[in-house]
Amino acid sequence: MKALSPYQRLILLAIILTSLGVVFNTTLSDMGSIGTVFIAVGGLFLIMGMKKKADLDKEQAEE
Repeated sequence: MKALSPYQRLILLAIILTSLGVVFNTTLSDMGSIGTVFIAVGGLFLIMGMKKKADLDKEQAEE
């Protein structure tokens, strides 16, 4: 199996955190705002992963 690149790892982590946030928001509503926090952190990791991919694509285009 091929190893994931750094941006792919960040995007995968973002998907996992966001899905956990949705689960916590819907099924464990008595936990408070932990689901919203997971969704927000997942969004942050998604933005970071997309930025890394854009930087990598830009670097490869310059070569």
